[in-house]
Amino acid sequence: MGIMNKMREKMTIVLVVLIAAFLITIVFNWGAGGVGTFMGSGDVVGVVNGEKITTKYFYETYNMALEQYRDAGIKLDAQTTEEIISQTWETVVNQMLWQQEIKNLGITVSDEELFYHLENNPPEFLRTQEVFLTDGVFDKQKYLSVLYNPQGNEWLQIEDYLRNVLPYQKLNDLIMTSVVVDENEVIQKYISQNVNYSVNYISAPIYMIPDSIITVFDDDLEIYYNEQKEDNYKQQERRHIRIVSWPKIPSAEDSSAVMNVLDDISLRCSEGESFDDLANIFSEEQNENMISDLGWFSKDMLRHEYRELVFNAETGEILQPIIIGDEYHLIKITGEHTEKGVDKMRISLIVRRIDPVNTYDYFATEAEAFLLDVESYGFAKAFENVDAYLDTIKGGFTKEFPYFGNFGYFPTLAKWAYRSNVGDLSPVYNNEKAFLIAELYNIVEASYMPFEDVRSSVERGVIADLKAEKSMDLVENAYSAIMRGDVSLQEAADASPYIEYKTISFTLENLPYPFGASPVFSDVIRNLSVNDISLPFDSGRYGSVFVQLTGKTDVDMGGFAVEREKIMNALLVEKQHLALEKWTDHLKEKAIIKDYRENFGLN
Repeated sequence: MGIMNKMREKMTIVLVVLIAAFLITIVFNWGAGGVGTFMGSGDVVGVVNGEKITTKYFYETYNMALEQYRDAGIKLDAQTTEEIISQTWETVVNQMLWQQEIKNLGITVSDEELFYHLENNPPEFLRTQEVFLTDGVFDKQKYLSVLYNPQGNEWLQIEDYLRNVLPYQKLNDLIMTSVVVDENEVIQKYISQNVNYSVNYISAPIYMIPDSIITVFDDDLEIYYNEQKEDNYKQQERRHIRIVSWPKIPSAEDSSAVMNVLDDISLRCSEGESFDDLANIFSEEQNENMISDLGWFSKDMLRHEYRELVFNAETGEILQPIIIGDEYHLIKITGEHTEKGVDKMRISLIVRRIDPVNTYDYFATEAEAFLLDVESYGFAKAFENVDAYLDTIKGGFTKEFPYFGNFGYFPTLAKWAYRSNVGDLSPVYNNEKAFLIAELYNIVEASYMPFEDVRSSVERGVIADLKAEKSMDLVENAYSAIMRGDVSLQEAADASPYIEYKTISFTLENLPYPFGASPVFSDVIRNLSVNDISLPFDSGRYGSVFVQLTGKTDVDMGGFAVEREKIMNALLVEKQHLALEKWTDHLKEKAIIKDYRENFGLN
């Protein structure tokens, strides 16, 4: 009875944590997730095959993901937060698709299946419960004795949890039945990692072909421009905004408040209190190794802001505070000596941060007042009455590339700009750099860039294409001469200033430059026998090439036997992940998904 009482005490908290962990596990490891939706009333952020995604559920999932990031110690700046919003959308859509597929396939969990899992495969959170451990290890007999002798309804919550989890596991297992790794895949992977190849190659690198031997005609430019203008020379719709901003710069009053604290600390030291004790009390540096006594330093070991001040001071002296970023550093010299001819100083440190909260509250109030003044007096007149900055930004940003010069990454501002009309005024926005208000004052429709404006770019593109053609011509001519027996590989290279001849060794898993990015190089090598010469082929941006395989090491079957299982498992996991991605993509392709995030500033 004592065991079950202890278990009941902790069960609610365990289940809450587990449900959250399960949702994240499904999303990031299986490709879908969740144990049920909160389909209450309210605004709708999306619809999947007729089923609603409420804003309530969206934000619950989003906040759960935020907590995961915070727990991992990841800084939640604007860009990271934007990425989490996108991940949340994928999470809830995938979750709903998997729920619908479970229903369509009629996947259920019988009482017998549920008990089998409880008996033979208890969830990890139960395996780690202290009441089921013996010497820190899960004791199955102790667990089963409790399972077989229930004292009430203590297992109902666990059963409910498994009834939600197991259908996902069964669907996951169903998908996994199609994933196999055959012996040929395993040995080919081993060969790629362990067999060394040696080749000679002839190439005509594009970078070695000078522009001077390339002739460009106007017709070439016109054809290239027309072929490329949709992809490369189409100017997307641009939005022009002007921004009134209040930079987040601490005021003199903020700095003065910190200086008053540091002056008080210096006074207390002069009256006999320990500098190091005060450092432990007043420092706002989280790293305990960076406060109080820091030890001995030579001049070049100190950060550059400290050096001259420290080495011009005397033992016992407290320096004037040094401002570094948004911090003041107060240093006391606690010792000096010479070690092996090098002068060293011992220092203690107190760090205090400037807290601009009052200044920032003032800026926020000023911004709200500016909005009211615009309604009464118009934009231009209202700006005359504020101590702020005015910037004009003509295009250069999109919802996908939301960068605004000195204001940095600002996705909420970009979203506002692209859902607003000319003359609209934004609410007060702020990021780590500023408070701001924007006005959308012009929209330039999408258009093609005029040929004359992009002529130099078109010329570069044409020249690059013609150089690639020239590279292939040079390599094919060298190949023909070699195959006729007229010249050796070295002689073919010596005959042209634009051809090079090299010898390299490598494994297919670790291809050398310039072939690491080639889409065909590995396939060419695999199909060659020793001393064979390949046909010329395009190796990508580097240019055209052909290779002669001069040697390869034998397959070490003993080494393969040792590595076989490890390689097979790695390939299986890789193929399982790919299968899950394809399955989820297939569900998305055939689904009707309506995305209303833009209505809430979420997209």
